[in-house]
Amino acid sequence: MEGLSLFAFVFVLGLRHGLDADHLAFIDGQTRYNWRMESPFSRWVGTLFSFGHGGVVALTAGVLGMVMSNFTFPPSFDTFASWVSILSLFLIGTLNTYNLIRTRSSKEEFQLSGLKGKFIPKLAKGTTNPFLIILIGALFALAAETVSQTAVWTLAAGNSSSYTPLLLGLVFMVGMMITDTIDSFVVHKMVKDSSKFGQAASRLMGWVIVVLAYSVSFYLAFTFFNPWAEIDFEIVGVILFLFLLSMFIFVCFKAKKANNSIQSV
Repeated sequence: MEGLSLFAFVFVLGLRHGLDADHLAFIDGQTRYNWRMESPFSRWVGTLFSFGHGGVVALTAGVLGMVMSNFTFPPSFDTFASWVSILSLFLIGTLNTYNLIRTRSSKEEFQLSGLKGKFIPKLAKGTTNPFLIILIGALFALAAETVSQTAVWTLAAGNSSSYTPLLLGLVFMVGMMITDTIDSFVVHKMVKDSSKFGQAASRLMGWVIVVLAYSVSFYLAFTFFNPWAEIDFEIVGVILFLFLLSMFIFVCFKAKKANNSIQSV
């Protein structure tokens, strides 16, 4: 894989990685908290988080690019990273299914739940400090599956310039920042609209995450044992990104329509 095709591939990987269920859960919770605290950064939580996350990925890619010729991860590491991802996504789907069912008949607001966020100190779970949000994003990047994925396209860079892995890391970061920024804009729009539509939109997003988490989990497990069934992840990444973008446009349109209806009464 050479030149622009590799950069395009990594950019799409960044777009898709921004839709990681743990990312969405953290951004959802922090955006809601920052909105309640009237923080000026509430709609930019996704941008801050992905900046920290992508910065570590770019740094990791740069380091791996320097040592990859003399070092490669053993096959067992890739296997471990794959199953960590499979089990994590399955648990995220199950956890959010439980929360959606539990809050269906109560007045409690539904909020997305992730796994990595469970290991974050309580202070970081509710913070308006932008630097702390960036730091948390960086910590999320230390997961085994992220390092494994970075190693794959660093290796694909082959014998190109020594700066190529770092540049690929930055391209990955830009793709992820676009997706996570849109996500925080979607959540901000939903919580800003306290009407029934806003609550319904939050629950709809929850079910989307459940379907996404289960689907990717089962897909990864199936293709682990049946590699022939793998599909082009570039296409999947683009489709998922376009779905998120259409969700944002839909939420903006419905929120504006709801506000116009209130003002006309």
